[in-house]
Amino acid sequence: MSLELEAVLRDKTGKGAARSVRRDAMVPGILYGPKTPATTLSVSSPVLEKFLRDIGGETRLINLKIGEGEPKQVLIREIQTHPYRRRFMHIDFYEVPLDQQITVEVAVELFGDSVGVQKGGELNLIQRTLSVRCLPNQIPESIRIDVGKLDLGDVLHVQDLVADASYTFDDAPSTGVVSIESPESAAKSPEEGAGK
Repeated sequence: MSLELEAVLRDKTGKGAARSVRRDAMVPGILYGPKTPATTLSVSSPVLEKFLRDIGGETRLINLKIGEGEPKQVLIREIQTHPYRRRFMHIDFYEVPLDQQITVEVAVELFGDSVGVQKGGELNLIQRTLSVRCLPNQIPESIRIDVGKLDLGDVLHVQDLVADASYTFDDAPSTGVVSIESPESAAKSPEEGAGK
């Protein structure tokens, strides 16, 4: 699916100019990359909010359209938000060379009915995202993990996962991803935490 976001060039820089942009319901930002000079721009705040909600995360390749020029293939590198007001303060776009592998964080998605959970155990997602290395146009939407065979006390590590041919895992092989705690362990945890 092609994801497109529109931006406009921004001439003025500095805190005063950024505040002025935000007053117009725009988010100040910057575009940069290995072969891309830093370019100041801005995007519509309501459009950005809807866009992020629709794509379900920040680690997706985006066609960033600036004015009448050709869309640029970018990743969102960072979004700064206000500490207590619900609004965007700044956004960084990174133009990626499509022929070079990059490392990105991808959300973990679990499916299946765990044997251990059916026995009364508790499913514990240890890693909500995993680092994968791939070409920018082959970033997976999610890492789907079947937990159906996991029993009480089982832990699934990165080394137990089978990567798609388009990417490799970048986390340490021994990193735990998901576990099934026995009912006794799950019951003890809150008490142990309270006693500390």
